[in-house]
Amino acid sequence: MMKFPSHVIFFISMLMGIHTVGHAEMRPVLKHRVGIPPFDVLQEILETNLSPGRDIRQNQPPMPNQAPHITWLADSDARVEPHFILATPHGQIHSVRNLANQMVTSQGAIDYGILSLHSPILLITGNTDSEAITLFLSGYKTLPPATRADLDHLVLPAREAVAKKEKKERSLAEQVHMVVENNIDHQVDTAMVRYQDRIRDGRLVVIGAVLDLTNHYGKGVNRLLIININGERRDHFLQRLPLTNNLRPELKKSLGRKPTP
Repeated sequence: MMKFPSHVIFFISMLMGIHTVGHAEMRPVLKHRVGIPPFDVLQEILETNLSPGRDIRQNQPPMPNQAPHITWLADSDARVEPHFILATPHGQIHSVRNLANQMVTSQGAIDYGILSLHSPILLITGNTDSEAITLFLSGYKTLPPATRADLDHLVLPAREAVAKKEKKERSLAEQVHMVVENNIDHQVDTAMVRYQDRIRDGRLVVIGAVLDLTNHYGKGVNRLLIININGERRDHFLQRLPLTNNLRPELKKSLGRKPTP
């Protein structure tokens, strides 16, 4: 009878022990590429998130080309900064930014990060008090044609958000917040279809998060709150995924969209 090496037996046992958690389950990262596992990247993001205000300015030496840990799709809002994601982002983040963090308007740059640079995480962030979404909802007709053309793609996320809301009237700020969250979910869904093979093979995790510039969630200004991992949106289940289950309790506080009471 053929005997397998101990590390192979361990790997097989890990596969057998993985339980199905909807479509958000992540398999162990395949070892055919150089890089760090998504769990380690996520843990570093959340460690940074515990002290987002610390001074990280320092002289950076030249770096050789390497696979960035994260391809980051973010809003072009000037208030959004890379050190909200990683304490030392130099060389670790392939940044793609556009109005309202949309997949469709920067597809080539995102493909480059995922398919050519082989980032193990696609992080899609929206932010509270989004200027782009505010303009879309209230000042669309006054915008230049090219800007309107970019924002036109928000029609579907906005329509979905409106369909979810209660019958009572909501303020513009409340509407903006609803569309911000729904737009993040929409962009994650879009990415999951486009990169489904890489997600299925365990080579990519798609994470949707809100950068809370206004402390809307009550957990601190400029905190990052992860609200979607590979399509899983439910707060309770986000903390029980194979990717997040072993995180320290204080890090898990940054998972989920429910505001602090």
